Amino acid sequence: MESEKLILLEGVTKVYGSGPTRVDALNNINLKVSQGEFISIIGPSGSGKSTIMNIIGCIDRPTAGRYLLEQIDVSNFKDEELALIRNKKIGFVFQMFNLLPRQTALQNVQLPLLYSGINLKERKERGLYMLSKVGLEGRWHHRPNELSGGECQRVAVARALVNKPSIVLADEPTGNLDSKNSIEIINLFKRLNEEEGVTLIMITHNPEIANEAKRRVYIRDGKIEEDTSL
Repeated sequence: MESEKLILLEGVTKVYGSGPTRVDALNNINLKVSQGEFISIIGPSGSGKSTIMNIIGCIDRPTAGRYLLEQIDVSNFKDEELALIRNKKIGFVFQMFNLLPRQTALQNVQLPLLYSGINLKERKERGLYMLSKVGLEGRWHHRPNELSGGECQRVAVARALVNKPSIVLADEPTGNLDSKNSIEIINLFKRLNEEEGVTLIMITHNPEIANEAKRRVYIRDGKIEEDTSL
């Protein structure tokens, strides 16, 4: 059903610069993502995959075309409106973890709730719950330098989920991890998707990682070349 479409990109084009410095990052992209999907967006460097992530994540706007999130056209929203959507509806997981080094795992996870005005008691309860969901219930008081790379990424996943977002965007989430921790993070994503119904969009250049998703979207030169269920 159309009502199940969480994300709808219609004719999305993104251009940076003009004249001799013009870069056509995206060219007439059409993409639909339903609630509860786990998809990967894969492509070589410069293919446009980061640009499409920034538009889906409400970090950037399309030059042309429409982006509907939960059936609302957010293409021309103001900066403050996009910031509110990012906080309420989108969770981010980054390659570099982006954890605050002086804060504990729990404090890092609580940050989106703090920005949402959630009270201290609920912030702690929800933070501890999410850390338990990613297997870190006994590590909540540790700071990032006391955690392994895989554990830091689990903290980042918990932080992305704590505000109950509509979408989790993972940008090269295994890029800084060894093979063992990469597998653990991907298995965590699969479990969260299958058991919790989390909608996951994973950006990667790694075909093996991309093939772990249930659907793979291949992008090259700003265009979708392949969209395959796996």
